[in-house]
Amino acid sequence: MDWKWTAALALLPLAACVTAGAPAAPPACPQTRNWQAWINAMPGPGMVPTLIVMGEADIPAGMTWRLEPGPTDRMMPPGQRFTLSLVPGDGPVGWQHVRGEIKPALSAYGSVIVGCAGKEIARVDEVKTAY
Repeated sequence: MDWKWTAALALLPLAACVTAGAPAAPPACPQTRNWQAWINAMPGPGMVPTLIVMGEADIPAGMTWRLEPGPTDRMMPPGQRFTLSLVPGDGPVGWQHVRGEIKPALSAYGSVIVGCAGKEIARVDEVKTAY
């Protein structure tokens, strides 16, 4: 066998590894909308004040969401941070309601900031209390 055929046969296994195109990776942060935040301070047995943060996120296939509380800043009244992240899952595709909460909540918040992948994606500057 001449050297050209030997070289061609040696490269054949590598050709099998080449793909026409890798599937697109899901976005690090989904599109979001309609963010709101409030403190639920309704009276009742066993009730404690709860900061509730809600919005909507456009979730891609094969992913689900997680909205987790983060640090509280030292402003007066303080601001509260939340982090939205996409994680592998089998949730529905498209616009989904996302919700996070802190229990027990402080008596007042100046703002709620939602971040994703290290950047601010939403801010609620008016956090009311429902009695």
